[in-house]
Amino acid sequence: MKIIKHLSERSFLIFAIVWTIGITIASLVKLNNLPTVSIPGNDKTAHFVFYFVFFVLWYFGLKRFVKYNNFNLILVLITLFYGICMEFFQAKFTTNRQADSFDVLANTLGTFLGFFTIFLFTRMRKSR
Repeated sequence: MKIIKHLSERSFLIFAIVWTIGITIASLVKLNNLPTVSIPGNDKTAHFVFYFVFFVLWYFGLKRFVKYNNFNLILVLITLFYGICMEFFQAKFTTNRQADSFDVLANTLGTFLGFFTIFLFTRMRKSR
């Protein structure tokens, strides 16, 4: 059972790294020949979901290794910083993307929902 737990923790870390690379590529690289769907707010929903998953994957990927009392808060700050950096990089280093403060807001809301989900999850586990 200990081996399975270790493998699942390692899997979360691998998924977190892959997810981060995916967000970085999707944020900074022009992706040609992809079908586009025009749904109002779809871009903001994607940002929200991407950063929710980003936070959750990194939490489960790192919780075994990081023993700080404020680990969740530090992870929130890192996630928010990463999201802001991606918007800054879009504005400064790409010609096909532009920074959007509403993207930052969607990233922030996704991060906070990830934080509160983890908070509730850990509280429920402790109360058992």
